[in-house]
Amino acid sequence: MNKNDPFYQSQLKKGRTNFWARYLNFETWISRPLASLLVRLAYPTAVTPNQLTVIALCLSLVSAVLFSLGRPVPSLLASVLCQFSLIFDCADGMLARARGACSRFGSYLDLFLDRISDFCVLLGIVTGYFRAGAGDKNRLVLGLFIISLYMLQVILYYISNRFSGTENGDSGEGRAVAIMWVTVMGALNRLDLIVYGLAAEVAINLVFRVSKFLLMGWRTERERPVS
Repeated sequence: MNKNDPFYQSQLKKGRTNFWARYLNFETWISRPLASLLVRLAYPTAVTPNQLTVIALCLSLVSAVLFSLGRPVPSLLASVLCQFSLIFDCADGMLARARGACSRFGSYLDLFLDRISDFCVLLGIVTGYFRAGAGDKNRLVLGLFIISLYMLQVILYYISNRFSGTENGDSGEGRAVAIMWVTVMGALNRLDLIVYGLAAEVAINLVFRVSKFLLMGWRTERERPVS
């Protein structure tokens, strides 16, 4: 694929400057080129971006069920479906931009269903991790605790964005990195490393989110004129 192709360029988000977009952009390297092939197929048809969003959710749900079995072959299949889900998730917005048909509802539907997908896949992984450990309750408690912290960081992310006026879609590249980790470790049937990796990411990100928000608030208060 020619990444300088005008049709391909019309599908991409512009002005991406966050850390993941600059240094570890699996979306640009893998997901979006593959998603663009899907966009080319869907472009002349009646398929809508929102339909691609729903398909991405369905793939994630099947992936979650397969992960929950905690066995090598289902985990491999779950990993493949998880990556396909990301490709469809990229394709929905790319198709909308290519057609000039972006909508506020479509944007929020994407965010809405992405969070459901993330939760279900993580729950499936934790369930599989629990089953692979012969029903060790400590694994289940640890996994559910980590999922709770993950959802907390997501809430803090959107609150921080609302405060700073940042677009919510700026986390896409970071999500692609997380899904790549899930894909590789899931294919190797190392659900334990997915859980431990998520724990490390959550610990770092929570500190970062809280610190960033407090710093923004401190600067805002300093810049506010004294009456």
